[in-house]
Amino acid sequence: MRAEQPASDTRDFAAAVLLWLHLLVLTAGALQFAFAPQTVQQPMLAVGALALLTVSMLITRSIPALQRPVARQHWIDVISATLTVTLLCAATGAARSSLLSLYMIPLAGIAVAFGSWWLVVLLAAVVGTLGLLLGSLTPQTYIGDPEFLTLLFNAFAPATAVALLVAALIARMQSAVQRISDLASTDALTGLLNLRAFEEVLQQEHRKAERFNRPYTVAVIDVDNLGQVNEMLGHDAGSQVLGTVASAITRSIRNSDVAARLGGDEFIVLLVEADAQTGTAIAQRIRNNVYAGTVSVANRLIRANVNVGTANFPEDHLYPKELMILAAQRMQQDRELRRPPAA
Repeated sequence: MRAEQPASDTRDFAAAVLLWLHLLVLTAGALQFAFAPQTVQQPMLAVGALALLTVSMLITRSIPALQRPVARQHWIDVISATLTVTLLCAATGAARSSLLSLYMIPLAGIAVAFGSWWLVVLLAAVVGTLGLLLGSLTPQTYIGDPEFLTLLFNAFAPATAVALLVAALIARMQSAVQRISDLASTDALTGLLNLRAFEEVLQQEHRKAERFNRPYTVAVIDVDNLGQVNEMLGHDAGSQVLGTVASAITRSIRNSDVAARLGGDEFIVLLVEADAQTGTAIAQRIRNNVYAGTVSVANRLIRANVNVGTANFPEDHLYPKELMILAAQRMQQDRELRRPPAA
């Protein structure tokens, strides 16, 4: 699990772009009526096309069920734009329509929405088929004529090329944004989340737990005697121990759980939908897996030990930050209980 902000920003950007592209189609259709009414051979069909796009815009942005998953809204936007452009062209001269270039709109839309070159190619094939259909509706036009096919190619190929370029740029942008997000949200030494990113995920999970009446457990983990390892064998040895503990924690938790490094020799884990009993069992598993692992430094085997404390929602009746504090306090109690008695 990771913080979802970059993906959300990308989805919002695509939705905004699709909205503006739809407005561009509507503007082009309105201008055709206003300044070139003689080219609108079937006014009712053109009005119906513009009404279709307008209704589609309003419905997809006002009905929550059509907005999740967001890909559903994007597909509706792309399909409605493609259909609207086809109807506008059919109403204004079919294959000879001056609006044929508007097919760039859905091609650009699918590139921005999905950042996938093969979806652009698929839509380009659909658009080419629609071009042949418009050609069959155009008087004195034979769709097998090389001149017509050349006209069709010249009309659609540039738009497809631009859409492919946009898709490649969007894919690179998404990859770069994800890499930046990962760097900003992960601990460089262990690869786990850092505290800031963990707290964001914890807040998200807490809201879900409150809404759907689900439990979750927070576990704080402390590595025993790491300071002595650093002092005796150097900080590289201490870093190796931390990496080994992080790997053991990752092996011990489920795919839905989230582990982070608090800093220094402490880690924290969010156990999603885990009641107190499950949290205690996973905490013991972490302890066992850490102890089972060893680190070889300068021909010496180092075995790590950890102290673990847990706190549960809703059993402990606390909010996320308070749960983290309580888990840390119980970790300290666990350390005191496991500390050997003074001689």
